[in-house]
Amino acid sequence: MKRRVFAVLLGMVVMTTLLFTGCGKSAPDSSKNDTNTPAPSSGPAKKAKILTLTFAPASGSAHDKASLEFAKLVEEKTNGAYKVEVYPNSQLAGGNQLTAIEMVQKGAIDFGWLSPLVQTSIVPDLGAMSIPWLWKDVETIDKTLSPGTPAFQKIYDLLYAKDFVVLGFGENGFRQVTNNTKELKSPEDFKGIKFRVIGNKMLLDVFKAFGANPTDINFSEIFTALQQKTIDGQENPVSTIIIPNKFYEVQKYITLWDYSYEPHPFQTNKKLWDSFDDATKKAIQEAAIEACKLQKEYARADYENDLKKLEEADMKVYKPTAEEMKVFKDTAAPVVEKYLPEYDQKLVTLLKDANK
Repeated sequence: MKRRVFAVLLGMVVMTTLLFTGCGKSAPDSSKNDTNTPAPSSGPAKKAKILTLTFAPASGSAHDKASLEFAKLVEEKTNGAYKVEVYPNSQLAGGNQLTAIEMVQKGAIDFGWLSPLVQTSIVPDLGAMSIPWLWKDVETIDKTLSPGTPAFQKIYDLLYAKDFVVLGFGENGFRQVTNNTKELKSPEDFKGIKFRVIGNKMLLDVFKAFGANPTDINFSEIFTALQQKTIDGQENPVSTIIIPNKFYEVQKYITLWDYSYEPHPFQTNKKLWDSFDDATKKAIQEAAIEACKLQKEYARADYENDLKKLEEADMKVYKPTAEEMKVFKDTAAPVVEKYLPEYDQKLVTLLKDANK
C-alpha cells in the first residue's frame, strides 16, 4: 500500500514538473542581454550599439532638440543597429567643456557639439573662426562652413590631424555681453568690471583692452558665480546659452554687439569613424548634417522672442549705434592683429575672403 501511495505521489511530482517546465524547454530570460538569443522569426537578435553625444548647453536648448533628432535619425537610418544617448550640460565630463572635448578625442564619448574656442587648447588654429567682428552675416557663415567648401575642408584637416572627424557645423551663435553694473556703450564702460570670458587668449585680451577684468571659469559654474557676485558679467549667445541657462535671473544688462561668432562643429573621433562600414558612415553623416541644419534653425527662430523674454525678465537690452560699434572695433583691432599670425594663414585667408 505504501509503495502504491509513493508511486502515485511520484507520478504527480513528475507531471507537475513537466507542466511548469514546458516539457523541458525553458523560456528566454528577458533580463539577460544575450545577443545570441534567437529572434522569433528572423534569425539571431542583434543588440543595438549605444553611442553617446554631449554638448555644453542645457536640456531644452537648440542643441538638445537637434541632438534628440540626430538620435532618432541614426536609429532609423541604421535600422536599429545604433542608438544615441544624449547628454546636455557636458554631463559625462562633470560639466567641464575641455574634458568633454578630450573625451571625444579619445573615444570615451562618441559625438559632441564642441566649442572651437575651448578646443583651441588642442587645435589653436580654430580661434580664427571666432575673430571679433569677422563674419558679416549668417548667410555667409552657412555658405562658408558647409561640407565640401575649401574652408570646411581646411578645418576638417586641422582637426583630423588631432584625431577628430568633423561631420557638420551647428552654432553657439554670436556672443553678447551681460553684466550687473551698467549699460555698456563704450570700452570705457567695461573698466573694472569682472567678466567670465571663455578661455581663449584673444578674447580675454580684447576684454583687457577695454579695461575689464576677464577671468575664465568653468561654464557649469557661471550661474553660481553670477549669483554669488564672484563675477559681475559674462559673454555668451542669447538663444543657445543665456535663455536656457536662465542667466537673466542673475543679470541686469545685456549689450547686443555680435562681437564674436562661435560655430559648433559636430565631431566624432577618428577611431570610431574608421570602425564604421560605408553604409553606417553614410547614415551617420546624413543624420549629422540634418541635425546641424535643425540646430541652427531652432536657435535663429527663437532669437527675437528670446530678446523679448529678456526684457520681460527686466533686463535692459542695449544695441550700440554704428559710431559706438566703430570705437569697440578700433579698440580691439590691435589685439586681433597681434593674434592673426598665430593662426593657419590659409584658413585666415579663406575666412577673410568669404566675408569681403
